Amino acid sequence: LTNRSDQVFGIYTKISAWGHEHTKSDAYSATVIQVSNDQGAALQRHQGRPSYDRLDSAVEQASAYAKKETDRDWTTGCYNTDCPGFVPFRDTYTGIPKPGMAVEELSSYGKTDASMILQIVKDERPGIGGDWWLYRVAGPVRFPLGHWPASLFTTLSRHATEAASYGAVGAARREDDLPAMGSGHGPGEGYKRAAYFADIILMDSMAYPVDPSLRGVVPMLNAVRCYQVAMDAGGGNTFFYGGPVRQNCI
Repeated sequence: LTNRSDQVFGIYTKISAWGHEHTKSDAYSATVIQVSNDQGAALQRHQGRPSYDRLDSAVEQASAYAKKETDRDWTTGCYNTDCPGFVPFRDTYTGIPKPGMAVEELSSYGKTDASMILQIVKDERPGIGGDWWLYRVAGPVRFPLGHWPASLFTTLSRHATEAASYGAVGAARREDDLPAMGSGHGPGEGYKRAAYFADIILMDSMAYPVDPSLRGVVPMLNAVRCYQVAMDAGGGNTFFYGGPVRQNCI
């Protein structure tokens, strides 16, 4: 789900957290929030990304990721602090996973609904410098996880032109089955069963929320027969997405 504008300064959203036990180590199932700017020759984007990463040979858990990219097909860029760019916040918070750490609290099908609220925002307040910040939000408190200095970017140093929320899956070999997306169940199953993005809000240049109003937004899919997306009939700037393991989707 994307929202384009002449000037986008951030995105805030509540994301359901799921894990999968049987995803191979060379495949991924990710939930992504992203801001990007495609003005000029290079696409630049930030991601605050609860993703599914292998921790041992048997069980996978969700991890919090941060990534900087400069291309259109995810072939460049770095996760977390693997290369210069993302600057982790110096303090630590009990129970607040930072990029690269496991997210322990996951949803359970039909039983529990675990989620996290992430915000990416370009902070233009005096003295901040216009850097892009990644926050974890818990109740009324925003916990800074780190930032991407504005000096890293060209067009994105001023603002973004698009904010996006989406699920993505992939495998190293074309012939491999694609892993489950989201909870592994279709969006029609609703809360506690399907993965979702909720309370999606865009940010203005002073880091204040701007209601993007999703009523006129058209969901986008590039594997229609394998995964689905559906707006929440109850509103609330929410949509559900996902599906089970699939063959021959690409």
